[in-house]
Amino acid sequence: MFKSIRWKITLLFVLLVLATELLIGSFNIFGVANYYHRAFSDDINTVFNADVKNDLLAAANELPVPAEETGDNSLTISNKIFNSVGMINDVLASRSGTLGITSTRVYYIIEASSGDVLKSSDGSTAVSTTPTIEQAALGNERKETSITKPYMDYALPLMNGGEVSFIVYVRDDCSTQRAVTQNLIRILLISLLISLVISAIVGILIARSITIPIQQLSIKARKLADGNINALEKSDSNDELGNLTNSLLYLAHTRKQSSDQAMGEKIKVETILQNMNDGILAFDMKGRLLHCNPEAKKLLKRNYLDDINFDRFFKEINVNIKLGDLLYMQTDGSVERETKVANHYLHLNFATFKGENKAGGIIVVIHDITKQEKLEQSRRDFVANVSHELRTPLTTIKSYSETLADSPDVDRELQVRFLDVIASESDRMARIISDLLTLSELDENQTFLKPPEQIDIRKMLETIVDRMDLQAKKKRQKLTYTPINDVPIITGDRDVLERAIINVISNALKYTSEGGTIEVYSSKVYTDINIKVQDNGIGIAEDKLPHIFDRFYRVDKARSRDTGGTGLGLAIAKQSIESSFGGKIKISSELHKGTEVTISIPVNE
Repeated sequence: MFKSIRWKITLLFVLLVLATELLIGSFNIFGVANYYHRAFSDDINTVFNADVKNDLLAAANELPVPAEETGDNSLTISNKIFNSVGMINDVLASRSGTLGITSTRVYYIIEASSGDVLKSSDGSTAVSTTPTIEQAALGNERKETSITKPYMDYALPLMNGGEVSFIVYVRDDCSTQRAVTQNLIRILLISLLISLVISAIVGILIARSITIPIQQLSIKARKLADGNINALEKSDSNDELGNLTNSLLYLAHTRKQSSDQAMGEKIKVETILQNMNDGILAFDMKGRLLHCNPEAKKLLKRNYLDDINFDRFFKEINVNIKLGDLLYMQTDGSVERETKVANHYLHLNFATFKGENKAGGIIVVIHDITKQEKLEQSRRDFVANVSHELRTPLTTIKSYSETLADSPDVDRELQVRFLDVIASESDRMARIISDLLTLSELDENQTFLKPPEQIDIRKMLETIVDRMDLQAKKKRQKLTYTPINDVPIITGDRDVLERAIINVISNALKYTSEGGTIEVYSSKVYTDINIKVQDNGIGIAEDKLPHIFDRFYRVDKARSRDTGGTGLGLAIAKQSIESSFGGKIKISSELHKGTEVTISIPVNE
């Protein structure tokens, strides 16, 4: 109930009136108490002045009847006390009107030594011992008028011979004060009750005068929010509600203008997005789809995208990205990914957009790069096969033919051997060209399948090393092959494996200085055949090793240019081993100390 402004104002008004009444009532009550205590103190000070104190002291020291006249010393003392009390009482009685002696205010004459009441204004013979009386018995005049005690009192010691003989004690039990205070409290409670009712009624009326216009204004404001500009009229009042009404009306007109402008811009943007050749997806920071255009549905091969979630959807189409990867990305940055969906190659650009000075969501632009990818793939195939596959046999043919040309007197057996190698390499070149022609006829990049054949790893390595030894000798390098243990004969594409091994050894020859050593090993470890090529060449820096199998990546571009390298040899070797034999290629290297390449091929039990 008290969430309403009306009741808050009413409650505030009631509390304010009650607080005022309580403050005034408390002030009056304490004022009455202070009045009675102050009156008591004034009466005491007026009566017990110096003259009265002297009279009382003289009465307390009244001379006794001589003992020799009576012959009784105790009778003399009693007479003295009787005479002194009577004289003290006469002094007090003569001033009882000024002292305000009534049934509630009584004076007592007390014998100090025994504490007995000898005389009182109301005839009582006993009185309670108080701290004031105790102090008077010690010879100290004392007055107590604290409003925290239920009585007021005053005690005056009367000395005789250096000792306190009598105590004049005045006590007021404050019954009159309490009666007046109780009447005041009753009056205060009645006043509070009446004030509560009146203040509640007045508070409700005041609150209604404020809240009813506000409620009416709220109803009109909701209509304004729904677009009804005519729901509110301009106010001629200059008070706060009038100013608020005019401000809301101004806000409504401004909002309508902004809304019309935003709607126009939205229509423009939607028209542009609907007719774009690129797909557009927009997500909020929770991964929910905000917008998609028809081209996006077409490229992603989905007619309905409203149910997609960012992380789940891009995982489905094999895009390695998550929403969390983009949360802390700069709003002017972007992330690019590529994927293949239903025989279409897509390039995706992810970028964040701002919302209230922070990342408001992710926008994804999808480009169809199928044609470019096919062209790029064709270029890669051509470069890979022509630049690397044809160069190796051509180099071998050239080396052997130059050797024959430079040595016309070589014996017939060596000539036949060299010519056999040249013929073998020519046949391999013919097979490579045949493969390239076959691949060029295919619309997609597919592996050229050949019937598997038996491969003797040891014999193949001996042949390759023997064939490339001439190339090594030109740089005074030492190329050796060492079989560590027997390796089984495997089946597969001989040309693919031979091409991979030649590429690895060729790289070792290229990047090993003159006089260096290249060692080739073969072994069977558990269920794998390992072919290791180790050199003591220039080596590869540690930060470049993760990229060594990337296509077109060259560690030393200048040296690669001199040696004719294109950066595809290791990439082709890796792809060939993995796709044709299910194997792996690992490389370890240390700069200026050498490189070790290991080809592992699993053995089919």
